[in-house]
Amino acid sequence: MGFEVHVVVTLPAPPNEATMYAIDHQFESATHAAGSKIVNIEEHVSMSDEADALAFVRSLVLDALPPRSTITTITATSD
Repeated sequence: MGFEVHVVVTLPAPPNEATMYAIDHQFESATHAAGSKIVNIEEHVSMSDEADALAFVRSLVLDALPPRSTITTITATSD
């Protein structure tokens, strides 16, 4: 049992190729539209509690992002 956690992040500026490369290689999936400051991140975690899964992924995302980035939304879907 686990959760697929979906995170929408707003960066202070559109990410460059190096930033997206680093984020994409840290998480299951990281995508953004060209020129956009919005990045969509997906990460699967094997935890039994949704609140713990959200808190864990939130901490990973905040550690991986450039300064002044904000998490716009974070949701989890049970699998």
